Amino acid sequence: MRRTATIGAALMLFLGALTGCATGGSETESVHVVVTTTILGDIVRNVVGDGADVEVLMPVGVDPHEFQASSQQVAAIQHADLVVANGLGLEEGLSDVLEAAAADGVVVWEVGPDIDPRLFAEAPDAGEGEGRYDPHFWLDPIRDADAVRLLAVHLADVAPDHDWASPAEAYATELESLNDDIVSILSVVPEGDRKLVTNHRAFGYFSDRYDFEMIGTVIPGGATLANPSSAELASLVSVIEEEGVPAIFTETVEPDTLARAVADEVGSDVKVVELYTGSLGEPGSDGATLTAMLETNARRIAGALAP
Repeated sequence: MRRTATIGAALMLFLGALTGCATGGSETESVHVVVTTTILGDIVRNVVGDGADVEVLMPVGVDPHEFQASSQQVAAIQHADLVVANGLGLEEGLSDVLEAAAADGVVVWEVGPDIDPRLFAEAPDAGEGEGRYDPHFWLDPIRDADAVRLLAVHLADVAPDHDWASPAEAYATELESLNDDIVSILSVVPEGDRKLVTNHRAFGYFSDRYDFEMIGTVIPGGATLANPSSAELASLVSVIEEEGVPAIFTETVEPDTLARAVADEVGSDVKVVELYTGSLGEPGSDGATLTAMLETNARRIAGALAP
């Protein structure tokens, strides 16, 4: 009996040692990355693969301008190895939370300020605070490629033993190739017809990259929180009539009620076309990934504006 007990104890120790080799000791602890938007979540996941746990705060279809974090999400931010945020005032309801986390020593990287942000056209002389720069950089795949390469650098700072650069370079190259595809897709739109009327001023980077002009928005300014006046909507109707614009582009994250009212007021055959802006689409949709949403937007814009 004593011999049997001794053998059993030795076997338990042996199995425990095997388990320790498999799950502890030499295995590095998983990197935990918290990301604010679904778009940034897709970027991060394309780079980290299985090398990190990625938690995205915002659900699909939520407007980043309006999002508020839960107490559980605030706790996740406080315990993250790296927090990736858009910045430039996009996550208005998260700004205090992110600032507090950074003050507590959490590594918070705001992408927007690091990828050559553009000024809002309506505020060229504004101060240095939020609202001066356009936060919607992800609608430009070249800036997305820049962000991907910078992400690898920030990941290396928190987990230097992992090769983040190789998958980042592969994904950045994919985004640069997508830019060429978008140029080709949009080539059917003549120069004189490259005029955009959108739900809000989200397409500045897109317009700069592909030689479009934003001539009007349903919601004034660069966020979705303002309410247009009747005079502003009447002015937009006049602009559409004068410019002969055939489409108003709305967003998957916002109701299109006002845009449809403007289109009806114009009285001509003005289409209302939905685009992906602040969020990816549902899984399986034509906007389920960043590359898919950018290509889909280009195709819808080309289809609406081409003669």
